[in-house]
Amino acid sequence: MRIILAGLAFIALTGSVAAQEQAPTPDALGRVYACRSIADEAQRLACYDGAVGDLQTAQNSGNLVAVDRQRAQDVDREAFGFSLPSLSRIFGNASSASNPSAPQFERIDNIQMQIAGVTARRNMPSTFRMTNGQVWVQIDDENARNAREGGSVTIERASMGSYLMHVEAGGPAIRVRRQQ
Repeated sequence: MRIILAGLAFIALTGSVAAQEQAPTPDALGRVYACRSIADEAQRLACYDGAVGDLQTAQNSGNLVAVDRQRAQDVDREAFGFSLPSLSRIFGNASSASNPSAPQFERIDNIQMQIAGVTARRNMPSTFRMTNGQVWVQIDDENARNAREGGSVTIERASMGSYLMHVEAGGPAIRVRRQQ
C-alpha cells in the first residue's frame, strides 16, 4: 500500500513539474485558438473577428504582451548575472513532443563586454562598469590588475550560481557578481 501511495505522489509531483514547464496560454489567445474548431465558416469568421478584437484590446491595455523569441533572448542577455527566473521558463520551450524540430530557447552561459571603468580601492573589492551599463563587483581576492578601462572581458556562469570574469589581457579569472 505504501508503494502505491508513494508512486501516486511521485506521479502527481512529476505531472505538476511538467505542467509548469509549458507556459499557460493566455485567455485572449485561447479564444482565438478555440475558433479553429468551429465547422460553419460564417460562425468561425465571426468567432475569429471577435477573438482577434479581444486579443488586440488585451495587448493595447497591457494585459497581454507579445514578445518574439529574439527579443526574449535579448532581454535574457541583458539580465545575465541577476537572479531572475529563466526566460525559458517564463516563455516556455518551443521544442516539445508536438513540435520536436522547433528551436529551443538558448540559455546564455557567457557574455562578452568591454570595461567602461574600474574602481579599485585599497582593501575593497573592485567594481567594473561595462559599456552596456552593467556593473559587476569582485567577490574574491584575486588581483584585478589586468582589468582596465577599454579592455574586453568574458563573464561566464560558474559553479553554484557564481560568475567568473576572464580578462582578455590575461591573468587569473576574477569571481564577480552582478550589482546593476
